[in-house]
Amino acid sequence: MAEAALHFARLNQSNGTHKRDVAPFITILDDLADQVRAELAGLTLQPDLATDGTDQQALPVDDKEAEPTIDQVVRALQTVIAERNGFQGDAENYDDIANADLMQVIERKRGLPVALGMLYIHAAMRCGIAVTGIDFPGHFLLRVQANGKRKMIDPFHGAISLGPAELRELLKSFSGLDAELAPHHYRPSSDIDILLRLQNNIKVRALRAGELELATRVVEHSLLIAPDHEGLWHQLGALYARLDQDHMALGAFEQFVKRCEDPLHRARIEAVIEELYERVRHEAAPGTAHTEKNRVVADYTEKGDTGSAADNAPIPLFPDK
Repeated sequence: MAEAALHFARLNQSNGTHKRDVAPFITILDDLADQVRAELAGLTLQPDLATDGTDQQALPVDDKEAEPTIDQVVRALQTVIAERNGFQGDAENYDDIANADLMQVIERKRGLPVALGMLYIHAAMRCGIAVTGIDFPGHFLLRVQANGKRKMIDPFHGAISLGPAELRELLKSFSGLDAELAPHHYRPSSDIDILLRLQNNIKVRALRAGELELATRVVEHSLLIAPDHEGLWHQLGALYARLDQDHMALGAFEQFVKRCEDPLHRARIEAVIEELYERVRHEAAPGTAHTEKNRVVADYTEKGDTGSAADNAPIPLFPDK
């Protein structure tokens, strides 16, 4: 999954710029995994074998190492990724678009929770450790499992462990003081959900900066892994309209209509399609076209956030800060 995010980072770059090679970044990811593996080997080395002078290199792996405990797994991830290599959340410049670009995250060693989470997931899975992305309200978390036990960790804050009290406090900070933990707050995220969440963060920051072309590229590339995601087709149509690309907007809106199951929303977009067709056929005057395009987009500028893949739903296009 981290490799896919690196390819997205490369694709998202402007066509006029030199496309960066992903290979050096993959090498760094694999090195992190090797370090975690070595750290775990040291933590799980049986004490009697470590002190009795036995040639450990000559022993089978099963004789040298015990299955790591959950605490050892979490400690190895913390030691290697957060402490030794310095990967931390960027609290000072949280909205910097570089925090959602995995190439820049690896270079700067700063990023958003979901971007940093990909480093942990990559390293853990390469070491045979079970780890799951958790779509916690407002903050991406990881659930690590070992020896039949689980722990929640926060990749943004050095992979610190979060117990029920800390999770409750985190939930209330995002959802209000009346919020209480429930099973759906621990909803696991698929690889595609996580990649879309990362892309969504780039899209939102691009829109806030007025970089419509970048936002459009991000949505186009997101559709490579989620071609039936109706919300992405809707957003793409609105972005094409803002960029004065009527024919492209028509195609995207038509794809949305094919997939939309909400009859009212589908009817509204069908009306937009008719208006776009009419304007294209009659080559409307520029002033009229721009007025209509602004209306097409303005109809769908409602609040949204960057929390999860569900935020690629049809409505949000220009979320509030």
